[in-house]
Amino acid sequence: MILDELVLHNVGVFRGRHQFTLTPPNPRQPIVVIGALNGGGKTTVLDSLHLALFGSLARTAGRRGSSYQAYLRRLIHHGVPDSEGAAIELAFHVYQEGERRNYRVTRSWASSGSNVRERLDVLVDGRLDRALTDRWAEQVEAFVPRGVAELFFFDGEKIETLAELDNARDMLKTAIGALLGLDLVDRLATDLAVIERNKRTKLAPPAAHKQLEEANQRVRDARTVATTAKQEAARSRTIAERAEHKLRQLEDQLRLEGSDLLDRQRTLEDEQRRLAKALQASDTRLLDLANGAAPLQLVHKQLADVLDVAERELAADEQGQVAEVLARRDEDIIGHLRARRVKKQTVDDLEAFLAQERQERLALAGIEPVIELSAEDTSRLRSLLDHDLDLLAEQVVAAIEERDSLTRQLDDVVHTLAAVPDSRAVEKLAAQREEALSTWTAARSASVQADGQVADADVRVIDAQREMERLLRSATEEVAENDDAQRIIQHSERVRDTLAKLRVEATRRNLHRIETLVIEALQRLLRKERLVTELRINPESFTLELRGRTGNVILPQQLSAGERQLLAVSLLWGLAQASGRPLPVVIDTPLGRLDGVHRSHLMSRYFPQASHQVILLSTDQEIDREAWNELNPHVGHAYRLDFDADAGHTTAEPGYFWPEPTR
Repeated sequence: MILDELVLHNVGVFRGRHQFTLTPPNPRQPIVVIGALNGGGKTTVLDSLHLALFGSLARTAGRRGSSYQAYLRRLIHHGVPDSEGAAIELAFHVYQEGERRNYRVTRSWASSGSNVRERLDVLVDGRLDRALTDRWAEQVEAFVPRGVAELFFFDGEKIETLAELDNARDMLKTAIGALLGLDLVDRLATDLAVIERNKRTKLAPPAAHKQLEEANQRVRDARTVATTAKQEAARSRTIAERAEHKLRQLEDQLRLEGSDLLDRQRTLEDEQRRLAKALQASDTRLLDLANGAAPLQLVHKQLADVLDVAERELAADEQGQVAEVLARRDEDIIGHLRARRVKKQTVDDLEAFLAQERQERLALAGIEPVIELSAEDTSRLRSLLDHDLDLLAEQVVAAIEERDSLTRQLDDVVHTLAAVPDSRAVEKLAAQREEALSTWTAARSASVQADGQVADADVRVIDAQREMERLLRSATEEVAENDDAQRIIQHSERVRDTLAKLRVEATRRNLHRIETLVIEALQRLLRKERLVTELRINPESFTLELRGRTGNVILPQQLSAGERQLLAVSLLWGLAQASGRPLPVVIDTPLGRLDGVHRSHLMSRYFPQASHQVILLSTDQEIDREAWNELNPHVGHAYRLDFDADAGHTTAEPGYFWPEPTR
């Protein structure tokens, strides 16, 4: 199924005719983004899709328990006469028996006095099909079964509700029952229970009728109380959600005003003093290095030349001293040889040779002294050049880098301190935030109390029903066992027991595939991909059990708020895949309180792959500029809903809040 077009005429905040093209231009761009600020008409778009398809059976956020006619009357744009009315058109196409069939569902209504007249027309391939129109409530189930519709059309509130895992059980039971066709089993069991009750009532003797009627009235009263309690709980939740939304807005505004910096001011001032002291110590170290031998690194080459000259001077001095020693030795040798009357020619030759050698040594020693360093000073200069200066250079570089780092840190702290607002500038916002926190706390408490009253009312309904059943059984015990009505009751009880076992067993046999699809979806979305490795759904209670890589049970409170929301998305995604139905996915305000990484995972791993067609209804805060740049390659159409507060209506324009990045 592909949604091709949605047309709104005088619906909600939309005045006049507004047309949205929804058909994806190609498989690589399945996403349609409709952006609006809060109150701009996003929820009206989602409700309109539900309403066009299901009419009075649609589960819309705007109806809130009111009658269908009252809901339709409220949907007519307040700026037009009720007699002009409103209309929704939804065009889609499906492939049936290998051929494309184009459908257009037009639902229009107008108010006259206390009545609202609704008209429904269903066109197939451009022609009005009156027979299909008359049985549309049954036929739409072939396209979008109401039992699975909430797996494909949902809002951020539903995700946040499912993120509280205790609330997921009812949704899982309903969705899995619809997927497996067990909703028929439930309806059959309910119908059998009604038959049993009617039969038991007929079997009861006349004397018990009054008692039964009183018990039945108690059941009706208990149900009325339960309904009222549920309505009050829904109202309390709405108040709490609005209070929480206002609290978030004020907290965001306080952050923008720099209240967090104001809270950190003393810490920042302490850090400034610490860094200033460390910087002073670093400067002292650099001065100490500069007062020592470190500056000699600047004349390293010249010092090397000095060392070379000094070493040559030392060598020349050594040669001169050696020549003097050799002269005395040679004189002694020649004198000794002459005293021994050695042949004169031999002594003369030896004397000439020794003289020549002394002359060569004296030539080497003939360097004029310039440096005149001692051997000890020359050795110190050699050590300085070979080792000490390199070590000092490393110490200087490290000290300079440390000083640069301290300087940058100090500059950052100084700049941050400069941004700290005057406490008086945020006092009003802080007071509003405290008031909003108090309001939210009270609303949350009232909501919890209302939920408790709902639970108590449900218990009273169950108790009243049990008392009714007990009275019915007691009243019919006197009836003979072979009575037809008694046999019907007994058979019905056995059938209901069998149906209950069938439901559990059918659920058990199909859960593995559903669990696998959900855990695969969750691991694709989670930042910590191996955080949850196993997911189990109890086939009777529909509670969830999560396990980690070591087999340890993961409690819901061990998951962050963002991780629980991703788990809720994974449940919807896995169940949608398990349905095997190629339906579009429509999500209103999809990102909730997810952090940056989890948002990115939804952008890259879920939205482009959730279905062959995905319609996102978002604010500019949810899909911001960065998220838009990431999502844009997958977007086929984009619209922006602009609400004009002065005119009191919304207009739809092509394009999102941000310009398209270069692809």
